[in-house]
Amino acid sequence: MMARRGLLFVAVVSLAPTVAQAHVKWFEDPSHYPLRTDLILSWRTAAAIGVSLAALALLYLLQRALGSPHWPDLQFLEKMAIGAPTLLAVQAAIGLIYAAVQPVLFAPNLPLSSNAAGLTLAAVQILIGFSFITGIGDWLAALVLMLLGPLAFLFFPPMDVLEQFFWAGIGVVVLVLGRYAVEGGQARPWFRKRNPAWSSRAVAILRIIAGLSIIAPGLSEKIWNPDIGAAFLADHPGFNFMQAFLGVSWFTDELFVLAAGIMEAVIGVLLVSGLLTRVVILGMFVPFNVGVPFLPPQELLGHIPIFGIMYFLLVHSSGIAPGESIDRQTPPGSSANRGGPEAA
Repeated sequence: MMARRGLLFVAVVSLAPTVAQAHVKWFEDPSHYPLRTDLILSWRTAAAIGVSLAALALLYLLQRALGSPHWPDLQFLEKMAIGAPTLLAVQAAIGLIYAAVQPVLFAPNLPLSSNAAGLTLAAVQILIGFSFITGIGDWLAALVLMLLGPLAFLFFPPMDVLEQFFWAGIGVVVLVLGRYAVEGGQARPWFRKRNPAWSSRAVAILRIIAGLSIIAPGLSEKIWNPDIGAAFLADHPGFNFMQAFLGVSWFTDELFVLAAGIMEAVIGVLLVSGLLTRVVILGMFVPFNVGVPFLPPQELLGHIPIFGIMYFLLVHSSGIAPGESIDRQTPPGSSANRGGPEAA
């Protein structure tokens, strides 16, 4: 019986889609559920590390068997890459402007006060969004966006800020490539002249930062904070599909939250590793989308920049992958790899 339950737990780790990607702190007051620091050195963390190592080993062996970190390297992805930097910038702009009018800094769990400082930060987000939509001063807006993350550490808990650190990765891409870039292989002239590898570096930086931003809520909302995850499930009982639809009564909300947190952490670790990035992104599409119809609009609006990152990494892969030379000039899927046009 215990063996069966263990196997079922592993299955749920890979299938628990909805609560895993719902940002619980957007729907429950995090001040009522402080981080359980006593769980940092616990079996829950050990379980997350163990599953992550197993997933890394599996993906490493699969990559060796396939012979490329950029599999599947399909020709139509090259066409899909056209306009990807613009798509990423515009989707980021939508998220920034939505956050500004709340007003919050990036996400609902980072509220801004209605004082001079709070309204200034809200206005800055609107200006960055305007710049990303129009392309006017996009490099300056990207620099400011990259600075907002470190600034947020002065006002909000570190783990809450780390969850939103993917914004800095978006800033790096817009700074290096530019809002008008046709695709990710076309860095701005001043970056390209110094080192043509900057286009791949920007993709890799976005991938790594995005992975860390996915690990953070897995830890702070689920693995190290089961109470807030349980509170979310109490308000949305259908999300624990093991109980609600499969009738598995022993699979408690706490166990489901742990499984969801482990899955989230594993996805982040795999992104950071750079192993088969396209496969990882394809595996993310269902868990990052399936819960959206069952939650308020802020779930969709808050995830729009993440969807942009997922699309960008799908068409451009990992950037500089493990074992590749830092001198690689362009990400796979770029027209520049096949003699395409250069950035102006």
